[in-house]
Amino acid sequence: MINRRDFLKSTAVAGTGALVLRGRAWPFAQSPTNLRKFVTSLPGLGPSGKNEIGQYIPLATKHAINFAGSTTDIYDLAVTKFSELMHPDLPGKTHFFGYTDLFTFDQKYLAGVIVAKRDTPVLLTSTNLLPNRHVLPVDPTMMAGPNGLVVGDLPVNRIVTHLHGGRTPWFSDGTPFQWFTPTGKHGPSFMNVPGLPSVPGTATHYYTNEQSARLVWYHDHAIGITRLNVYAGIASGFIITDDFEAGLVSSGLLPDLVGIPLVLQDKSFVPRDICRQDPGWRWGDPGDLWYPHSYEANILSGGVPNPKGRWDWGPTVTPPAQGTKPLPTPACIVPEAFFDTILINGGIYPKASVPPKRVRFRLLNGSQARFYHLNLYPENLSIPGEARVGTPGPTMYQVGTEGGFMPAVAIHNNTTPCPLDPSDPSGNTALPDGPFNLLLAPAERADLVIDFNGVPAGSTFILYNDAPAPFPGGDSRNNYFTGDADQTAIGGAPSTLVGYGPNTRTLFKITVTAGSGDGVPTPTWLANINTQLKTNFLTGNQPGLLFNNGDPSEPALPFDGVANRTLTLNEDFDDYGRLIQTIGTFASESLNNQGLPTWGLGYLASPTENPSAGSIEVWQIMNLTGDTHPMHFHLVNVQLIQRQPFMGNPNSWSYSGPPRPPDADEIGWKETVRVNPGEIATVIMKFDLPDLPTAAMRNAVSPRTGGHEYVWHCHILEHEEHDMMRPLIVF
Repeated sequence: MINRRDFLKSTAVAGTGALVLRGRAWPFAQSPTNLRKFVTSLPGLGPSGKNEIGQYIPLATKHAINFAGSTTDIYDLAVTKFSELMHPDLPGKTHFFGYTDLFTFDQKYLAGVIVAKRDTPVLLTSTNLLPNRHVLPVDPTMMAGPNGLVVGDLPVNRIVTHLHGGRTPWFSDGTPFQWFTPTGKHGPSFMNVPGLPSVPGTATHYYTNEQSARLVWYHDHAIGITRLNVYAGIASGFIITDDFEAGLVSSGLLPDLVGIPLVLQDKSFVPRDICRQDPGWRWGDPGDLWYPHSYEANILSGGVPNPKGRWDWGPTVTPPAQGTKPLPTPACIVPEAFFDTILINGGIYPKASVPPKRVRFRLLNGSQARFYHLNLYPENLSIPGEARVGTPGPTMYQVGTEGGFMPAVAIHNNTTPCPLDPSDPSGNTALPDGPFNLLLAPAERADLVIDFNGVPAGSTFILYNDAPAPFPGGDSRNNYFTGDADQTAIGGAPSTLVGYGPNTRTLFKITVTAGSGDGVPTPTWLANINTQLKTNFLTGNQPGLLFNNGDPSEPALPFDGVANRTLTLNEDFDDYGRLIQTIGTFASESLNNQGLPTWGLGYLASPTENPSAGSIEVWQIMNLTGDTHPMHFHLVNVQLIQRQPFMGNPNSWSYSGPPRPPDADEIGWKETVRVNPGEIATVIMKFDLPDLPTAAMRNAVSPRTGGHEYVWHCHILEHEEHDMMRPLIVF
């Protein structure tokens, strides 16, 4: 089967001498194989959303106060360790870290959802109550290279809250060096809200909510441990509403204000026979979360192939990486983490009932690294729990992204399977440019209205995922479905049985109930909501584009201006011979430990992205790797102008094909943009700082950088931390 090296060799990018690409990424462990699908209901918001085993998502408790001259909502949360039953067939409860409300102390997975109003500020306090021992293995060698940071010297219970997608002041953004511990120890960029007293073990965050309606979310972002803390459960939702959205609801164009959240994540759970399967596992009991804890090279010392290996290792590649240190134990710095069981809102293969009307769903890809390519198919009644792949279900109408409402509805007809690269006979490689039905990279969101009008009562549908993992060049050992091949001999799972996991394709079952439909026919509804969306985008509360006079209907291609910044996405080997992903500039060329040119810079290298407040900049991002990277921008929303294939490297390159416009569901504002292999993505953004009510807030700058300290990074969490993240310092 084709691997990533072969993929890049087959493109015009290869042969530059700068590409060091990993081998296949294989699964880490298999959950118990007796987890039945679709036996518990989708956990919903609040106690009324409790399912058969007691799962639901608690909302945070709001109190209104007067702060800095205006009404402000305050929420008091803690981060704790707790346990919860996630499925009736798991051998025990699962231990998590996560948010909980300090008033109700209702400890549940994804607890602490906040529903905020535009322009009503929020004060969020988070108190760190974590123990000194993590629920997952912690590698102490993150960022331990030259002039690096030995994170093993840092407390393992460090946390910081990042409002992902929020237009926040830097001191409340939750960047990696703003971490703090239960005892009050903190990172060099930590700053409480100026003017408020500091309490050891607690951080206070100020969010202006100067944003149009959208789904944002908040999660941990502490340096060197983000991927573990988020996987362990430190994440929740934050919904911003506004008057335009309320008007769509009151006029019948949106079904409701909040909708049904669908937080998609993949996990693996420790089976009963973990000691037989892995005698080295010592971080949890049966039913607990599994995370990889060793770097398994695909070629061992002496050139010995490892049939269960997962990644290239620097000392055994050509040319070999020089001066590498022995691999540490545990070594849970892995290129990407893919797991075998899909959770939605914490429910494992959940089910839900909906009326025969238009129903609003808010989707978030909260996985570490897994992409989801989604179609809605009817259930195959001859094989219950399986989808009739290729038969379209009710149409999905997308009205918004993580940047809020779009200028027009994007229609997903459920007629487009994930397109495969014909040059890969194994069928494990996708065409990264599509066409797609609904593709969500990690951190991307989709605000959907699914039209169940006219669907007979009792009809059932399956939300189906067929994206390869990694994306686009996948491996069959990360793809689990009923009747798949037994791959235990090469590090994969046994064949999946009908009605059970592991399964990464059949995610969610929907049953349509009896009742009356919507009064407005779908063509009329679609025309009316499109009119409202375009008006809102051009003249209303959602600012138009930063190019083409703000009108998305005007052609934008090709971009013929001069970019303010030209940047690179790179892959090399770290000081231990492990694969490492980095961001660099066209001017940052150096030699890696193989003696080959690289443009990558570590997170701790001197900042290179230092825009002025209020400036508008165009960035062109060149992807020199074999992965699609979902690049996430703190502080700003961006707009994708185009993607275009290239050949060569920053020393000598040219476009090798015409530019491609954004997909229909990427038009408008975004804060996570997919950058594909062998392509340059062109984005534009404006670096407006939030309006703050006091001089102390406005004048505060980071003691570490002297400016307004933010970051931008890949939101594949294992990439972000090692080391595909760079400072973004606004002056």
